Amino acid sequence: MKTLVYVPRMFTRGEFQKLVMRVPDDFDSTWNEYWEYVSDRLRVVASKIRWVYTDSGSHEEGESSIVGESAIVAGLVTTGTGVKVQAAVDPILVAEAEAWREMARKSPSQVLREMYDESLGEIGRHVFDVVDQTLEDGEMGVLFLDPLLKISFSEKLRVIRLFPFDPQDYLIRHRVMLMKGNLT
Repeated sequence: MKTLVYVPRMFTRGEFQKLVMRVPDDFDSTWNEYWEYVSDRLRVVASKIRWVYTDSGSHEEGESSIVGESAIVAGLVTTGTGVKVQAAVDPILVAEAEAWREMARKSPSQVLREMYDESLGEIGRHVFDVVDQTLEDGEMGVLFLDPLLKISFSEKLRVIRLFPFDPQDYLIRHRVMLMKGNLT
């Protein structure tokens, strides 16, 4: 059976700011805690990993906080075990989903929400196809994916979810605190 370690990326500072307008004071320490946890856990299975799948291109170029994911990928590639890196997300599908999400945010409607959900489904199918076509039975891969992209995985894959907390929960918590006026 194919094994996929699923790691939703922690938001970058720029991504977070776009979503809530104000980055919380604990962002940097939370970001570091997140990536330290992921790095420590992946180090244990690094010799078994054959593929690293990224959502390259879906985050802003030049964001210094991408270093967490990049450092882990670089560490896995340099283990000498023949790890290959593969973009798993089609940037055109991501742009389409982002456009639907933005339209639904500006003019909420059921139709726009359905179009956004359909776009997310297309991204999920694409990710699964990439993983399924490259990862062999008995191999292990790691998928780093944008935290807003929630995808379903096939029964063909054994999926291990690896993260200390869901980045979306952190975002929601901050939004709630902003609405209540508890800015910390």
